Amino acid sequence: MQTQGNNPYAPPAAIVEDEQNWQQDGQYIPGGRTVSAGRGVSWFGMGWEFFKQSPLGWIVLLIVFGVLWMVVSMIPLVNLLAIVLFPVLNGGVMIACENQRRNGSLAIGDLFAGFQQKFGPLAILGLISFGVMLVSMIPVIAIMGFGFASALMGGQQIDPSMIMGMMGSFGLAMLLMVVVSMLMYSALWFAPALITLQNLSPVEAIKASFAGCWKNFLAGLVYFITATILMILGAIPLGLGLLVVLPMLMVSIYAGYRDIFIEE
Repeated sequence: MQTQGNNPYAPPAAIVEDEQNWQQDGQYIPGGRTVSAGRGVSWFGMGWEFFKQSPLGWIVLLIVFGVLWMVVSMIPLVNLLAIVLFPVLNGGVMIACENQRRNGSLAIGDLFAGFQQKFGPLAILGLISFGVMLVSMIPVIAIMGFGFASALMGGQQIDPSMIMGMMGSFGLAMLLMVVVSMLMYSALWFAPALITLQNLSPVEAIKASFAGCWKNFLAGLVYFITATILMILGAIPLGLGLLVVLPMLMVSIYAGYRDIFIEE
């Protein structure tokens, strides 16, 4: 941080520089870069290192995150806020990871930093994700509804053969929904980190996240296979292992963001 020197007319630069500090730490790569497939495993390595530095802190942060999410989700009408709450909390997790990487310690209060710093863009991101989720359900509803409506309007009886035919259509609709969901998650995966740490707008963050994910399809595939294995192993000892695995998953998203979008 530079001082103003003896010039009384110099504008105050300290606050601006502090706000831009994250962006100055490494060079941001627009759209991300391609990394090797094996990097999908290494992202969990950073998750484990972060967890080892502050195991109790990460467990508490995970519990607070989960309890807050469940409470909001269980209250009628208020549960609609859960759609907005999730990316805001994720943004806070990204800030917590960034600060731990810098300072070597976890501040649990950073979980709520997304409310203070980037609530508007993160909330918009949540609304966009909700809209895309609704769109992804349209193929299932349309195909199944059209099948039943055609049968009833044609005066046909719904017999087992017709049900089997509609099940085939339902399978196609489900496949379409899976494809749309994959595209949606690709667009949203790194978006909270890009909004909170790179000051991108929601639309810019979605575009960058999508580009970064599809440039690294193989690394992402390895990542999700590794995540699935860790989740299964974590669930075996009465689910207690998830207290370690889930914080590692949280940090792994940040690790992927650093690997793909930041040139050290």
